[in-house]
Amino acid sequence: MDSHTIDALPYFDKEYEDPATRKIVDELIAEEMKNNSANDSIKLPPPISLFRNNPLLRAEYDRQKKNIPMKKFDTERYKLNQPEGDLAGDTEEWINSINNARSQLEHQQNRIENLELLNKYGANAWKIHNSRLESILDQLNKDLDYTNEQILYINKARKYEQTEASIELGNLNNKWNSLIVQLADIKAAIAQLEEKNES
Repeated sequence: MDSHTIDALPYFDKEYEDPATRKIVDELIAEEMKNNSANDSIKLPPPISLFRNNPLLRAEYDRQKKNIPMKKFDTERYKLNQPEGDLAGDTEEWINSINNARSQLEHQQNRIENLELLNKYGANAWKIHNSRLESILDQLNKDLDYTNEQILYINKARKYEQTEASIELGNLNNKWNSLIVQLADIKAAIAQLEEKNES
């Protein structure tokens, strides 16, 4: 692992597990957070205007926002009604009705052709698409496995380094305590000698 100056040793420092210490730390963090003036706008992505150039989407968004129900699908133009009543003798109405019937017939023929094409080629297209999706999924799973292995390696290395450091820190702490005791003994001896010299 690269050598970095790390002042947090979670595998060695156990003081935070103590509720009193945790409370003090949390209070210090809360106090520091009050003093920080975080600029949240830096963290947020710039606003996206989806509807700037699309009035149809804007109208639909506004409709949804106001909870206005969608207009029902108008099926009148798909019906093949013949002129009735006074319009039964009107040639123009019959021409419109025949044109509508031809238009509906053309739409039906297009639908039949599309269904035949889907029946003939659709399965293969979906198989190819699914195969591509599976290969993407396999690659993503490999990337995820690799990343998880790296995380595990880093955590193991950190734990090992901190465990090794804990031994050295323990030895240094014991040495420091010993030196403090020696210093206290020396100060006491000096104080006794000074008392003796004064008397």
